[in-house]
Amino acid sequence: MNIVDRSRIAGAVARYDFWMDFRGVPGRRRKELRTELRANLDEAAGREGTTRALLAIGSPRAMAYAVAETYRDRPRWAFGGYVALATWVVLQLLWTFSVLGFVEGVRASGVTGRPVTGSVPPLVSEATAEFGAAGDPVAMAGVLPLSVLLVALVVFVLAAGPWRPLLHRRSGAVPA
Repeated sequence: MNIVDRSRIAGAVARYDFWMDFRGVPGRRRKELRTELRANLDEAAGREGTTRALLAIGSPRAMAYAVAETYRDRPRWAFGGYVALATWVVLQLLWTFSVLGFVEGVRASGVTGRPVTGSVPPLVSEATAEFGAAGDPVAMAGVLPLSVLLVALVVFVLAAGPWRPLLHRRSGAVPA
């Protein structure tokens, strides 16, 4: 098997692992399933070729979702982390653009020689800008608000769903 075939198999196994992690399959079980898939793909690729072996398994995502049904009562920490990270990045960009807008507003106002401090509205943070007589920036500063981290933390908890074991345990109970 050449390096291209090995990389295609490794990519399929990595996608399978990602989707299992995304759906809350425990790490130890993911490792067992990865090893099993890699062994099966290596064997099938030796017999039939890599393309046929990869086509035979179908979608790694669908396989991972089928495995994840067994673990639907577990919190999905990885999913919560991915969503929280995306939220944090978006809020960081929003804050950065807000501070840059404040600095450009100070530049447009024509105030020179003294620092101008103000609050940046969307995330309620403080920014300071000072320009020299020629309009060149002398100093710029912004304080990242704690609300960015708190919102990302709330999104993490909501997306991960630590209450999932309680909901699924209750729904699986048989009424007396």
